[in-house]
Amino acid sequence: MPRGRDCKRAFLTAAACLALAAAVGCDTRAGKPAPAASRADRTRALYERNCATCHGPRGEGQQVGTLSVPSLREGLALASTDDRLFTQIANGGAGMPPFKYTLDDRQIDDLVRFIRAEMQGKK
Repeated sequence: MPRGRDCKRAFLTAAACLALAAAVGCDTRAGKPAPAASRADRTRALYERNCATCHGPRGEGQQVGTLSVPSLREGLALASTDDRLFTQIANGGAGMPPFKYTLDDRQIDDLVRFIRAEMQGKK
């Protein structure tokens, strides 16, 4: 008989655990994915991850070791065409690494638009 009692106790314990899990799992948000980040948010994160280290969080430019990193808010970046800025990001040069190996064309294009809108105030 002790065997049956142990089985019954195990069954009741399992049932109680399932009931508790069901009660806790009734959150209406459970199982729903987090809202997807907007394209603008993804581009901002892309800038922060790839560009801000050298160009600064607001594109102001700065001195990095012996390299004087230009501002994205004025000067050549402001005067350059979108195609020229795209090429500079993709191919690098003048101390800047090329990003064509780590970013696709759409991401680079998004960065150009981000720089124009957020750094230079152009829409």
